[in-house]
Amino acid sequence: MIVNADDLGMTHGVNRAIFKGYDDGCITHASIMANGDSFDDAINGAIEREGLGIGLHLDITYGKAIIEDSLYCDSDGYFKLEYKDLIFRKDSQFLLAVEREWDAQISLVLSSLPQDRILTHIDSHRHIHIIPHLYPIAVKLAKRYNIERVRLIKEDFIDSMRIARRFNFILNKGIIKYTILKLFTMLNLKQEDLYGDRRFYSILYTGVVDAEIIKRVIESKKRYEIMVHPGYPHLEKDTQFYDEEDRDYRISDNRMRELEAVLSIKRDDIK
Repeated sequence: MIVNADDLGMTHGVNRAIFKGYDDGCITHASIMANGDSFDDAINGAIEREGLGIGLHLDITYGKAIIEDSLYCDSDGYFKLEYKDLIFRKDSQFLLAVEREWDAQISLVLSSLPQDRILTHIDSHRHIHIIPHLYPIAVKLAKRYNIERVRLIKEDFIDSMRIARRFNFILNKGIIKYTILKLFTMLNLKQEDLYGDRRFYSILYTGVVDAEIIKRVIESKKRYEIMVHPGYPHLEKDTQFYDEEDRDYRISDNRMRELEAVLSIKRDDIK
């Protein structure tokens, strides 16, 4: 089973929580933002933890770009597009610019890690790589850099309800995100599948993983990737975020609850 922490490198507090979850809990992998404000700290922590699987958290909507391009950046070099904008940007010039930016993000991470450290996977901030005309770019780059796994949302609605045993996916908008990403995943599976037979958990119940959920996934005896976003909200009160949605998400008490969840179980218990 994979327990993957997203957003490594976003902030110092995020890094501390993810590394704590690896050192003392059940986190097995982390996805790093090459353009994150705390990227250098994230790299140093990853180097110290050779067993932590490191993948790319591709980005084209949050923070500062590696390659400044007016197609997706404002005049200060910060990403200016939102998720809904990306859905309709299919022109070849834009897609080539995205490929160059994502290639630069991967290259930066690889050049910052020891030469023998492989990248285990690709995913993305807000799952932008799953947008059907962006997904082929992620697959192309995965093959270019010998990265074996590219996240797809192979989450089963009934399984997730059985695992979570709650119905608040309506209140937290999880059903909307789930429906969109499942549709995109179905379209992407017609192109190529680098995710395999692994199941995915925590879109329908996004951001609210607890210890009981992890235990039920373990008990299911199925191959899963659980996505988590642990954090220390008290460390983020004065952090500069680039949009209110990410700020609200990161200062939520759910970030500490997810950290407590991954700390309640050891990696040896999920193998």
